Amino acid sequence: MSMENSVERLRFVVTGIGGYAVAHMEAIDWLADQGLARLSGVVALDKDRQKYPDLVNSLESKGVALFGSVEELLGSDFGEVDVLTLPIGIHLHVPMSIAAMRAGLHVYCEKPAAATVQEVDKLIAVEKETNKKIAIGFQHIYSHSMQQLKARICEGRLGQIKSISLMCGWPRSQQYYARNDWAGRLRKNSDWILDSPANNAHAHYLFNMLYLSSTDPNGAAFPIEVRSELYRANKIESADTTQMQFKTEDGTAGHIILTHCNEHENGPFMRLECENGNVEWHTDNGKTSIKYRDDSTEELDNLVHDKWRFEGFRDFVQAIQNNTDPICTPELARSHTLTINAMHESCPEITQIPEKHIAEVEDWEMFPPDTKGDFRIVEKMDEYLRRAYAQSKFLSELEIPWARRSTSKTFKTTDYCHFPERNDTR
Repeated sequence: MSMENSVERLRFVVTGIGGYAVAHMEAIDWLADQGLARLSGVVALDKDRQKYPDLVNSLESKGVALFGSVEELLGSDFGEVDVLTLPIGIHLHVPMSIAAMRAGLHVYCEKPAAATVQEVDKLIAVEKETNKKIAIGFQHIYSHSMQQLKARICEGRLGQIKSISLMCGWPRSQQYYARNDWAGRLRKNSDWILDSPANNAHAHYLFNMLYLSSTDPNGAAFPIEVRSELYRANKIESADTTQMQFKTEDGTAGHIILTHCNEHENGPFMRLECENGNVEWHTDNGKTSIKYRDDSTEELDNLVHDKWRFEGFRDFVQAIQNNTDPICTPELARSHTLTINAMHESCPEITQIPEKHIAEVEDWEMFPPDTKGDFRIVEKMDEYLRRAYAQSKFLSELEIPWARRSTSKTFKTTDYCHFPERNDTR
């Protein structure tokens, strides 16, 4: 590979041809239009080749190489490949990333970095050992609104966040939880997964909170203590409703409520109280409204172009080209994994919501589009979300008949480096 080509157009291989791998291929097409990258290969299992024959034919007609597994790719003379992307199960992020870096490839790995902090720490060690680059796909921090807010916080115009709250309710069907062998799971065999709204569909928004809560332009805040309540209405192992309160080293107080068992799309909404003003952030496609202490106001459009979710890929290409760090490194993403681990340490028992409070309904999916699914909806959940968000209270404090905090405790994260903290008897 010539140095000119390696700088101008990086060669990508995407793991998978279905699910979120499609978004990775679209991102690489977007980079290709800018002369920055091209798709040189995909890892496609036999079952997926049979499921998506038209896509396979299209890829082969464009000269895209097909590999039967990541192991086949890394064990072959794969030639002109620079980057492997990993839109795969949470429990596979670290082992696949490490294998790719040790084989000489850079890695773009989907969020979260891992299920546990010890896995993230291992990933960071191998990143340094191999001198390869890895970015974690928390693409929402690259959005216009997050970058504008981060700048106003770090430069002092808004200043340090005193409190930050997040609410998001996205109904998810039973088909959503049946889409693979790890969705809704706490662990698979010996591997931790810790799937939940906070660690998967809504993980971006939790990470946004941590990213904004640091006045370091390149940093994310780490909570020093966390208290949580975890619930489930679906017939799963993990939680489909997660609530947390946290405090950071700099004194920021956070409140989060997330669910997949409400009736209507509800959020994400975020509220910030800062040293020099207050912020209301309404959805990725909506507006950010700022009122400063001097009574001046500012409004931002959150959506500035329809490919904004691919900005993380472009940032990663530029980091490789310029030999700099990508914005979202494993070190940065570790704050999210630490928070998830502390959430489960704080509330080791997930409360099952009684059947009498749950309705089973058929409705249209939010994702994927144009299909119907079977949903388990908790009565009045949208109302409970709004009340908890408005008052910054736990569900158990709102006199909700099924909510309780008997298993919850405040968990301190000082020197925390291993999940679970004590002997694993679960």
